[in-house]
Order: sequence, then structure tokens, then C-alpha cells
Amino acid sequence: MRCDPQRGQSSVEFALAAVVLLLLALGLTDLGRVFYFDVGLAGATREGARAATWFVPPPQTGSPGTNPDLYDSDGWTGAPCSDPNMLDNSSPRVLPFPGIKQSVDCDLSKSGLPASLLQNPSGTTCPSTSDGNSQYNPPYTDSAYAAGAINQPLLYICYNSTPGLDLTTAPPDNSLKGQDVNVILVMSFGFATGFMQGVLGNSVHLAVNTHMIVGGF
Repeated sequence: MRCDPQRGQSSVEFALAAVVLLLLALGLTDLGRVFYFDVGLAGATREGARAATWFVPPPQTGSPGTNPDLYDSDGWTGAPCSDPNMLDNSSPRVLPFPGIKQSVDCDLSKSGLPASLLQNPSGTTCPSTSDGNSQYNPPYTDSAYAAGAINQPLLYICYNSTPGLDLTTAPPDNSLKGQDVNVILVMSFGFATGFMQGVLGNSVHLAVNTHMIVGGF
């Protein structure tokens, strides 16, 4: 019985094509994860900036309005979105408003990302930029990512584009109206497949930020 050489050739061709297709599929999986997490990071910075700049009008004429979320963190370390300060819907309000970090972390959890690590207490509120821009927009230097493990978001809150300026409690009035708040998240994204690791290394840097102006009148 003679073997059909054409059938053997087809099997070899299929095996080679299957390997290429598998590598492409794995690469597309990682690219999809990069896009998904980048969108999640961007949404979290927008939510944090929105909360930071929110203005509560004065209860009566002559008294100051406030920006009650305009500070780093209320210290909550439990499950994101479960902070009692976030859940207080009483009127008048009993508990203080949550900080910017709590709004960021709640949004991160919806994308399957862990709570951020706030970098402001270390003294770095505005990470160094690699192109020297004064608005503290990406790209950032490698030092901005150094404190985080793979897939761990790092949070910087840059107030009024002033390095070192930090707000650990909300201001008692609306004196910061019109100033800029820049909420920044950076993360070293780790590839799940060996194919992308072989092409781009173990990880790539993701950086997103949102500027908003503190509200008030």
C-alpha cells in the first residue's frame, strides 16, 4: 500500500499554520487585555477628578460653599465601593465625604483591577515627565512606576500642577476654586502569554490622567 505524499505534505502545512495562528490568537488576547485595562484606568481617573472638583453650594447666603471630596483619602482599606462615607445618603449628611482615592478605587474594581496605591504620602504628588511638560501629562519616567508590582495601579494626585502640594483633608471653604486637579494612574501591565513577552518583554507601561478645574463661585 502506497502512502499519499500529498496528504503528508498537507498535514505538515496545517501544523505550521496552526502554530502561527495560535501565536496570533495569544497575542490578540494580550492586546485585548491591554485595551480593556487602559479603558478601566481612564474611567477611574475621570471619576476621581469629577469627585475632586465637585462643588457643594453654600447652605445660606453669605456662607462659603465647599469641595468636600477635594483631598487624598479618607483612609478606607476595605472592599472598594463599600466605604461607609460613600454610602451615606442622609440629609443632612452625617459622615464626611470620601476622598479622591475612594472614588478611583471603586471604579477600578468594576474593571477587575486592584485598589490603587496612593503615592502622595511619599512626597511625590506629580510624577516626573520624560518630555519635561509642565502640566504633568504622560509620558512619565520609569521612576513613576517603580513602586508598583505587575498589574498594580499607582495613584498620583497632582494639585494645581505643583509638585509637593498635597491635601490630606478637604478645605473648609471654596478657596481653591478655579485650580487644576490632575488625577494620574500608572501601571506596569504584565503579559499573560509568552508570545508577547518575547516580543515586548514582561510588561509595558500604561499611563492615563484626567485634568479638571475645581468648581465653585
